[in-house]
Amino acid sequence: MVVVIGILVALLAAGLVLLVASATSAGDSQGSPWRSFRAGWAARGTRDEAARAAEAEPVDLKLVEFLTVTADEGDPYLQVDELGEGLHRARDKALGALPGARRS
Repeated sequence: MVVVIGILVALLAAGLVLLVASATSAGDSQGSPWRSFRAGWAARGTRDEAARAAEAEPVDLKLVEFLTVTADEGDPYLQVDELGEGLHRARDKALGALPGARRS
């Protein structure tokens, strides 16, 4: 019985949230959540851009060719020295937080 009352209270709260949200967004260009739901439900059978893109013929390209074409010759984003320094700082901070830990 308590579970049923809890579910009813949750549904009532959700309905109130939708009601308040639709009242506050009445001036917005999007409209109410109910209108958005109805528009989405009506458009469920139509073909959109994503469906047409999914049916497009795939491009046959080997991974090596893709990586060669898209390779960046500049400096890497992360330098090994910077990574090592960051790890040492993190280790020192972690050891400093432990009581009685020795630093080497």
